[in-house]
Amino acid sequence: MAVVVVSGLYYGVNRWRQQRLANQILKGVYGVDAGILGKLAGNGNIKEQIAKEIVQEEAQQKLDKAKEAAKTPEDRYNEAEEAATYDANSKIAANKAKAILEKVFGKAKLTAISSNMYGSEDAIYSAMEFKIARLITGEDLGALNKALTDKGMPITYSGLDNKTAMITAGSNENAYTFGFEVGGQVVGVGIIKTNQTN
Repeated sequence: MAVVVVSGLYYGVNRWRQQRLANQILKGVYGVDAGILGKLAGNGNIKEQIAKEIVQEEAQQKLDKAKEAAKTPEDRYNEAEEAATYDANSKIAANKAKAILEKVFGKAKLTAISSNMYGSEDAIYSAMEFKIARLITGEDLGALNKALTDKGMPITYSGLDNKTAMITAGSNENAYTFGFEVGGQVVGVGIIKTNQTN
């Protein structure tokens, strides 16, 4: 008889704990009063089902976050969708920028581009974004300065503020701007061309 009473008491306490946990989750996360749900349902099945779904959803979110954290820079580069050039101006600008970036960063993938956005006949402005297959370092600023100088483009500004790097180079006829975050994988490039010479 004592065993039956103890077993019943143990079952009752565990059942109470489970319902209490479900009530706390519902109240804390969703602001739902489980007592009202219990009255509507007539038992704790709905509360338990909701609590199970919440736990499963949280577990899935943690798993997704862990998978994302485990990705390498190369994985993120491979996942990036490549943008297509759409006219002669965008193709020329993308090719020029990519040639410079690949000398400094290695693999570079065009992910966004807008060319001749101001519609001017006097100047063509192209804005681009490239994904790099590795993390960018502070030393890349110096390497990019050298690559531009080697191409005959004088540096008009080069600076690193906290983790944000910015470089402008070239001349009034062909001006280049590069921007990136140290530790990131994205490089923004702007090119202004005011005449037809390369």
